[in-house]
Amino acid sequence: MSRLFSSVKNNFRKLSEERFFRMKDREHEAVAKKSIAATLKVLPDHRLSEKTERLIESYAKEKLGSINNAPLLKAYSVFQGEFKEGWIPDNYFGRYVLPRTNGFHRSLSDLRHLAKRILVSDEFPDLGYCVRGSWMTVEGESMSKSQIKDYFFSKTDKIVIKLNASMRGVGFFKLDAKGFDEFKEREMTDFVVQFPIRQHEWYARFTRESVATVRITTVKPYGQPAKKMSAFLRFGRDGVDHVTAASRLVVGITSNGTFVKYSLDSDWELLTEHPDSGITWEGNQIPEYERMVKRCEELHDQEGTMEILAWDLVMDEDNKIQIMEWNTGYPGIVHSEMTTGPNFLETDWPDLWKNEKRIRHE
Repeated sequence: MSRLFSSVKNNFRKLSEERFFRMKDREHEAVAKKSIAATLKVLPDHRLSEKTERLIESYAKEKLGSINNAPLLKAYSVFQGEFKEGWIPDNYFGRYVLPRTNGFHRSLSDLRHLAKRILVSDEFPDLGYCVRGSWMTVEGESMSKSQIKDYFFSKTDKIVIKLNASMRGVGFFKLDAKGFDEFKEREMTDFVVQFPIRQHEWYARFTRESVATVRITTVKPYGQPAKKMSAFLRFGRDGVDHVTAASRLVVGITSNGTFVKYSLDSDWELLTEHPDSGITWEGNQIPEYERMVKRCEELHDQEGTMEILAWDLVMDEDNKIQIMEWNTGYPGIVHSEMTTGPNFLETDWPDLWKNEKRIRHE
């Protein structure tokens, strides 16, 4: 009876997973169509020929296991003007890569109050934490809310609160002392309290109202050192005090730390410059880029439990690295693959679907 129950349970789980992944495939197909339409408005000569479309569909089925991987491969190809073998579609990444590479550790970065302690890094601008209603300083000293208020605002005139498991600019609060008094922490999940970052002038000249975010993705194959494999940068817009999913501008970063020609906004529209400052993207060299890359690789080697990590960081006005957060759950690759990929040619990721198919039939 126990074997029968276990079998039924496993079959139900697999069926639920298939439904979930079919839904994600449809979502990614919609994104791909939107991206292609937006790109062709600017780059009409990048339209794929029927021959190339058939080639991509064949590649998606034979090399990646399903034609459902074709839409994003087509979007990548339209953006870059050619098809390249080795691209990883984001839906394939979520279905086959992340479960193998990060496994059950994937939720670790959701616990923002643990990042600085896990990574033992001075680059996190943490001031303190609120965990299950209890306040503590970054040094671990417990305080009442009135005491922690005095502690926070003796060091800075404003604080930033980021809720656990928040993403895409949601769960972000910038507060002064009065706002802190009114903040209803009992209605929130656990969170980290941080210094507001004053970004380096190089980033501020694009827009001063929100802090830019350099996203560096590192991969640590089994038994090998961590290595940066992709990067992009997110800028905000004037009138918005932090980068959100609706206001972001994403621009790819080449291997030598310069921007590609076009950015992508939240609607996948292409822009050659920041729409508020008018600064052109192409050729801009990110200052201290190699130092940021090296630090991300060092931290990944230090915490080598997971194969792929994404780091959100920036240089501050004192030329010091500030790490806003790390991402273990879904370090998405769609923007980097589209703008600068294929970035993961040194991995075995394209073969992972074969391993899962074999396991299911054993």
